[in-house]
Amino acid sequence: MAKPYEFNWQKEVPSFLQEGAVFDRYEEESFVFEPNCLFKVDEFGFFLTWKSEGKEGQVLECSLINSIRSGAIPKDPKILAALEAVGKSENDLEGRIVCVCSGTDLVNISFTY
Repeated sequence: MAKPYEFNWQKEVPSFLQEGAVFDRYEEESFVFEPNCLFKVDEFGFFLTWKSEGKEGQVLECSLINSIRSGAIPKDPKILAALEAVGKSENDLEGRIVCVCSGTDLVNISFTY
């Protein structure tokens, strides 16, 4: 008789991802800027959630994330002005921007910084 296989699908999500961190979020395509968003990953690692003050929370399923990479300083003057209004200069942003690339396929990709 064959021994049953025990499938352990759950990987431990680090506590700092579950507790979350505060970031300023923007999208270049839609000119959306949200300061002080709290980003978290759920305990099973299925969802990335974020919520900014006065707005509804948003959820991104982690299976839709293609890559997370370091981003470049935004070229759009509206977003740069919004970042400078909350006290972040262009020099402060160098090397501190993260880009989350997500989408259902490799053609329709959304970039969230």
